Amino acid sequence: MSRLRVFLRNPPASLSETPSFLLNTHGQLKLSIIHEQEVLVVSVLEARGIVEDCQRSCDSYVKIGMFPDSDPSDRQKSQMVPECRNPIFLQTFYFVVSEGDLHKRLLFTMWNSDSTSRMSALLGCMSFGVRSLMDPDKEFQGWYFLLGEELGRKKHLKVPTQHNNPTALSLLQSEGLEVGRLEARD
Repeated sequence: MSRLRVFLRNPPASLSETPSFLLNTHGQLKLSIIHEQEVLVVSVLEARGIVEDCQRSCDSYVKIGMFPDSDPSDRQKSQMVPECRNPIFLQTFYFVVSEGDLHKRLLFTMWNSDSTSRMSALLGCMSFGVRSLMDPDKEFQGWYFLLGEELGRKKHLKVPTQHNNPTALSLLQSEGLEVGRLEARD
């Protein structure tokens, strides 16, 4: 599990100036989400950093569906990647979006399947507002943090890139939150 320092206001001059909190993350998922007319084309590419959450082998898969009020038959599921801590999925899914879906969220949940107990454990999740996904001026591609269930049903956080400043993580804005440096937890 990793931790992020999240600032409640604009980036501070020093870490002690602005209230902040630590946010636990549960790995990362690489996605590409584009819209073509009334269809969301969702590609689940790969995952990384889920080692700490899998005690033994990690047999992971991803479920995707509209939330809330999603009919279980409308949810889609990737193939399970057995015994892999950094699974590569390379799968594409299609979601037809109606006017009634614009207030919903597209929820991604990542699971570890336990073949002995036939149960699956939630590794983490994230969600995106469908109205935002349909905006032609926005791009949703890259690595995103897997969050805890409560926060992940409401938000997504993109992993900061280092292309602008090679010595430090760039700050990212996500629905009013400022994310600072990434801290590893022992």
